[in-house]
Amino acid sequence: MKENQFNIITISRQIGSGGTYIGYLVAKELGFKYLDREILQQAADKLGIEPGMLERHDGRSASLMENIVQSFCFSTPEMSNLPPLGRPVYSKDLFILESKIIKEIADSCNAVIIGRGGFYILKDKPNTIHIFVHASLDYRIEMIMKEQKIADEREAKKMIKKSDHERTKFIRNMIGADWCDARNYHLCIDSSVIGLPDCVKMITNLVSIKKVAL
Repeated sequence: MKENQFNIITISRQIGSGGTYIGYLVAKELGFKYLDREILQQAADKLGIEPGMLERHDGRSASLMENIVQSFCFSTPEMSNLPPLGRPVYSKDLFILESKIIKEIADSCNAVIIGRGGFYILKDKPNTIHIFVHASLDYRIEMIMKEQKIADEREAKKMIKKSDHERTKFIRNMIGADWCDARNYHLCIDSSVIGLPDCVKMITNLVSIKKVAL
C-alpha cells in the first residue's frame, strides 16, 4: 500500500445539509487540514483587500477589480464589518484565483476542502475523493432555522431556495457543469437519512478503502 495517496477530500454541500460540519469532523478524525473561509482569506491577502469585500461583490456583469472599486465607492467603514448575508457570488477572476490557491493547497498537505468547485478544480488529481452532501427540504429548513435562529419557516425556505439558485448558477457559469450531478463525485450522501456521525464514518471509511485499493 502506498502512503499518502488520497490526501485531499472535496466536499460540495447543499445549505442546511450539515456538509460543512461533516467536513470539519472528517478533517479532525483524519488529522487533515480543514479549509473553507481560509481560501477566501488567502485570496483577499493576495489582492491586498479585506475578505468582506470579496464576499459582497457580485461579479455577474463586471470584472473583479471593477466590483472592488465599486465597493470602495459605495460602502462605509461600518459596512466592512458586517457578516455576509448569504452565499457570495463569485466572479470568474476570483474563481481563477481561488482555483490556483486550492491547487497549491492540494500539492502541499492533506486537506478537506469545502465548496468552491473543488470537485472540478481537482478532478484530474489522483489523490482526491469528491463528496456531495444533500438532504431533504424539511431537514434543511429545520437546520437553517436552528443555525440562523430563524423563527419563520418561510424565511428559511426562501434562504435555501436562494442558495441553491446561486450555487447552481455559480458552477454553471464557472465550469459549465451541474453541481448536483452525481457523476461529479465518488460518494453522494443524504445526511437527513444517514445522520451526521455516520456520514463522517462513511467518508473516512471510503478514504481507507481507496488506500487499500492502491
